Amino acid sequence: MIPSIRRKKRDSGSTFVEFALVATMFMTVIYATFDLGRALYAYDWVSTTARQATRYAMVRGKDCQGLSSGCPAGADDVTTYVRGLATGIDTSQLTVTSGCYYGTTRLSDLPCTAASGTPNSVQVQVQYNFKFLSPLLYRSWTMHSISQRVVQN
Repeated sequence: MIPSIRRKKRDSGSTFVEFALVATMFMTVIYATFDLGRALYAYDWVSTTARQATRYAMVRGKDCQGLSSGCPAGADDVTTYVRGLATGIDTSQLTVTSGCYYGTTRLSDLPCTAASGTPNSVQVQVQYNFKFLSPLLYRSWTMHSISQRVVQN
């Protein structure tokens, strides 16, 4: 019985060390999972918002009538619309660029009032600088999405 008591005293500090190692690894996995979920949400938001903003600009073209706001939609209207969709997104890290295109040639900013003919597409680019919260990833990731839709007359 005496040898088992000596062995227990000698191993008494190892439990705390093992707990510290396992707890550190567990918290690292939790932080990484949390950040990955945030990053996937932001990536999906950027993609979806670019499409929604393009539709917003397309519907509110130079001939728009009867809509309550932003008729015709300018670049500031599209930016305000995108910022209004930002739930859980840091709007200070957000950049919105929009324009009117004829083929692959950029004609003007919104609203599309080109004298050389009606532009055949509206393009909106949404760019977001995502910052990780994990203590191991003090980096940022620039996400961007470009959506371009043809304007039908």
